[in-house]
Amino acid sequence: MLRRTLAALAAAALLATPAFALDAGAYKVGFVTDNTGPLAFAGMSFSRGAELAAAQISAGGYMGIGTKLELVEKEGAGDAARSIQSYNQLIADRSVLATSCCILSPIAGALKPIALNNKVPLVIYGATAPGLPSLPYVYSVTGLPGPAEVAMSKHIAAQAKPQTVAYFVLSDNEAFQARFKASQAAMEAAGAKTVGVVNVLSADTDFTAPATQAIALKPDLMMVYTTQSPAAGIVAAVRARGWTGMMSANDAISPAAVFKKIGPPLAGVPFPVNFSPDASETPKAKGFIEAYTAKHGSAPDLYSAQGYTAIWLIAQGLKSLPGKPTREALATALSKITVLEHDVYGGLPITGGQAETRYTLFLNWTADGKITAWKP
Repeated sequence: MLRRTLAALAAAALLATPAFALDAGAYKVGFVTDNTGPLAFAGMSFSRGAELAAAQISAGGYMGIGTKLELVEKEGAGDAARSIQSYNQLIADRSVLATSCCILSPIAGALKPIALNNKVPLVIYGATAPGLPSLPYVYSVTGLPGPAEVAMSKHIAAQAKPQTVAYFVLSDNEAFQARFKASQAAMEAAGAKTVGVVNVLSADTDFTAPATQAIALKPDLMMVYTTQSPAAGIVAAVRARGWTGMMSANDAISPAAVFKKIGPPLAGVPFPVNFSPDASETPKAKGFIEAYTAKHGSAPDLYSAQGYTAIWLIAQGLKSLPGKPTREALATALSKITVLEHDVYGGLPITGGQAETRYTLFLNWTADGKITAWKP
């Protein structure tokens, strides 16, 4: 009787243990940060999200019994040469199985061929230029420019019914050119006429002349498609010149740091996001928000959500592998992922290495610094 019982327990133990499980131990992921330099306002959020993901993956044994995920961070400072140097240092360490990087699309584009030539998985957490993913080695968890802008444009057109639109656009940024074109097509399809396009540069700091130019066009709506600093500066300049008409912007104005800098002029300016601590309601989103807030004393933003997601994607690939995997084996595993398991967006399918956000939130700042659902 005892022998049969022991045999049954042994069989149960074998069934409970995966036949092909990741070996116990620490698995390293290289992470190029932008925690200093001109992008530090966003870089810190990306890094903190990634660090939280690594801590949760390790503490919960997500990848298997006795496994941990270790981030190896190298500073890029938003500079191409420094980012390339840091990335080369990471991939020279053969214990680093995968890498993650890049807020700026040109830097992501520079690191992509290095990843491909060295056959090391690279998950891009911030850059938005189309065409960056390349299976089986390069992936992006950042939604492509276009879908959110189209959704926002259709929503504004339906709710506010503007007849004329003027646009502020970065003339030296292909990703924001794509966002603008997608939005313009949607607005014109809804019957809103384009009365002018005001071009600005990423390095511009004085927006008095562009604001004056746009106001002179007398549009029903001004739409802003620029990176964070120009977007905030444009809104402030337009409002400072007394224009009280409707404006909209992109997710660049969503972080709390932007409102802290600009304040009430941002009130009522709608923007589309796929994650917000004030509006994301899924259980995994709430768990992420609570854990991040407890650790850092402030709520996460869309940037920290992207850094968080990049590391969970890599962990999901590692979880599916047996023994001690190689970089090539991990790349193959990542190429087979079509849906992210640990998802704070309410659905994040991955096609051809590119994440595709399904849901768009339409939000705006209030005058007292809160985020709420936008209503015209």
